[in-house]
Amino acid sequence: MDTKKKVSKLYYRYALIVNLISLIIFIRMLEDVIFKENIIIFDKWVNINIVNLWNPFLNSIMIFITNIASPIVLGSLSVVLLGIFIYKKKKYLQYLFFSSMLSGLITELLIKGIIHRERPIENLIPFGASLFNYHYSFPSGHATMATIFFAALLYLFKDDIKNRVARTFFIISCVIIFLLVGFSRVYLNVHWASDVIAGFALGLFWLTFYILAWVVWHYYKK
Repeated sequence: MDTKKKVSKLYYRYALIVNLISLIIFIRMLEDVIFKENIIIFDKWVNINIVNLWNPFLNSIMIFITNIASPIVLGSLSVVLLGIFIYKKKKYLQYLFFSSMLSGLITELLIKGIIHRERPIENLIPFGASLFNYHYSFPSGHATMATIFFAALLYLFKDDIKNRVARTFFIISCVIIFLLVGFSRVYLNVHWASDVIAGFALGLFWLTFYILAWVVWHYYKK
């Protein structure tokens, strides 16, 4: 077996591990929220103490960061990126990106509508219209979609960057951005911490699910 195939198999093993861990974390968050278990205590503790960080300068930064994953901004970036994939006839990239984003969006909206979890009070910004269950809290749509978008960027483009320093910077930047988006939702008091953790897990689950599904489809196609 050549080195390239070994690396590919290693990627898929990592994808499977991340997929399973993400699913377990999401289910655990969901159970705790439904049955009001330990995570609720943690949520309240974070909610009470996060206000100690509030100041006008940091508030402005967090608002800017959270807007990166707003439906308009992230939706526009997604359309542009998908258009590039279609123009270049990259079917795999089209499939992976579109399927992950669509599944993440549908799932988080459906779960919001089923769970009906109320958001924290005293929000620093409006949390969105009531349309499509945006007024409910669990899971965080911003965290879900930002995780899929930036983790997909990382997965799809990191190997195209040949310079090691630039590649490392790109990888770290993608991870930091979606983590900061999630943190901004808690900081701005529009989500509980468990909403964001669940959003991260849901986003990683769908992205790795379609990575693995593509591999399985090609295996049986042969």
